[in-house]
Amino acid sequence: MPFRRLPPLNALRSFEAVARHGSFKSAANELCVTPAALSQQVRKLEEDLGVDLFVRENRGITITAAGMRLNAGLNEGFMRIREAVESVTASKDRLVVACGQPFAAKWLTPRLGGFMRSYPQIGISMSSSFDPEDYSSDGVDVGIRLSQALDTSLNSEWLIEEILVPLASPAFIAEHRLREPKDILRVPIIWDDGLAFAGGPTWECWFREAGIDPANANRGVNFGRHNEQAIDAAVAGAGVALCRLTLASLDIDSGRLAMPFGPTLDSGVRYQLVHNARAETAALVTTFKNWLIDEMSGAASDCPLRTEPLLASV
Repeated sequence: MPFRRLPPLNALRSFEAVARHGSFKSAANELCVTPAALSQQVRKLEEDLGVDLFVRENRGITITAAGMRLNAGLNEGFMRIREAVESVTASKDRLVVACGQPFAAKWLTPRLGGFMRSYPQIGISMSSSFDPEDYSSDGVDVGIRLSQALDTSLNSEWLIEEILVPLASPAFIAEHRLREPKDILRVPIIWDDGLAFAGGPTWECWFREAGIDPANANRGVNFGRHNEQAIDAAVAGAGVALCRLTLASLDIDSGRLAMPFGPTLDSGVRYQLVHNARAETAALVTTFKNWLIDEMSGAASDCPLRTEPLLASV
């Protein structure tokens, strides 16, 4: 079967943009051309193919059945092109890193500048979500996860265990004269599900450890699984939050948060590093892993978790 000459790629790209936006004007803005020039590109494509791809109406355009078939094929084709380009880029100098939103927001993102200064030749593409990534189809190279068991379906190793600590802003602690655990019943409490999704402790566990009846606790605001938002609320003086020590380390180190009293809770939940055994990214993964371990070790040793200065000031 003879190979049919394909229309110009620019014309196909123009058609795909119009079909996706349902508008010549919006597609033209995306492609940085005029609507008239884009319309001419699509007209030439229709003439080349011998079919109408759109029905032009006073109030807009409607894609035809032929246009739908072409658009479906182009979507798949452009997706394959993007995947091919990304795979080549990743194999050279880019890592796709997956982690949960709280870890990305409060721990990894603030430290990425240091990684980029140390390894300017390595690019990072972030993928932050609560949903597990498919390392075979989503293009992820390396991930940081919280769990109680190692993922045996991938290369995995433990990093550090998470600890939960009650934290509030120094101004909030001074204003409400927080001295001992029972004082928490007088102030707003910032709730979140913390590590419950991974079998870790919650505020109820902290109350039991402190010997306090949680029935009298202020229900405050609940941020669900977003511990990073609970931490930010505590920094803003909204109340006392039970925070992941790893995530709150920069806020503690800077003095934005402090621990007014104990107890702290061992979570039994640890961060693990997971990755695929792909030869083309092995060196990049090793570099990132070593940097990550060094950063976590340094953050753990530098985090000043003391209450004495605060207690002396209230």
